[in-house]
Amino acid sequence: ALCRHPNYLGEMMFWSGVYLGGSVVSIQKSIGGWACGTIGLYGITLIMRMASKRLDEKQNNVYGGQPKYEEWKARVKASLIPFSE
Repeated sequence: ALCRHPNYLGEMMFWSGVYLGGSVVSIQKSIGGWACGTIGLYGITLIMRMASKRLDEKQNNVYGGQPKYEEWKARVKASLIPFSE
């Protein structure tokens, strides 16, 4: 595994793709539309980062100290963004 929360990563990738696809059109027509899209992308990224941090804490409270969990956590270093840690 590349990260501990692939569903959150997938959500971020999906919205990044929507943003990139839409920004090409929106920046040509309206800077306001592009700015709103940028704020939305920042918002979803922030939400996913906070959610993955909360889930890491919750999993650590529940599974912390168990050998298999600790081994998995050591092997899969990145919580959300692969190769970022």
